[in-house]
Amino acid sequence: MRKITVILTMCAIGLTGATFLATPAGARVSSTSGTCKLLTNIKITPSSDPTANGGKANAAKLSKKLSQAAKKSKGDIKTTLNTLASYFKSVSKVDTAAIESQAQAFAAAATKYASYLVSNCLPGGVSIPTNS
Repeated sequence: MRKITVILTMCAIGLTGATFLATPAGARVSSTSGTCKLLTNIKITPSSDPTANGGKANAAKLSKKLSQAAKKSKGDIKTTLNTLASYFKSVSKVDTAAIESQAQAFAAAATKYASYLVSNCLPGGVSIPTNS
């Protein structure tokens, strides 16, 4: 049985900027979905700079990679990736007004991103309960 893991790129914005979680080395995804491969190959190595500058640099890198993945994607996931990319671009520029105005869209996009990965990139799929 193949080992399948999913990247759930999470962002925690604190006093020192953004930090990101990635999958373990050697993680594999289903070869049937090009979009899954794109998404699970987005990896950001946290900056060794513990200041806000390191977090801003990571946010800029993540924004660029999400934008690149969006260009190669279609449908709702493309919109989701563009929303996430825009948010992280605002984070990298410390545009607090944009970060605040995009907060709800970011939260919805992060949920859709995680749902897409879990539902489409795991063999057999997984359903995620909703509160609605």
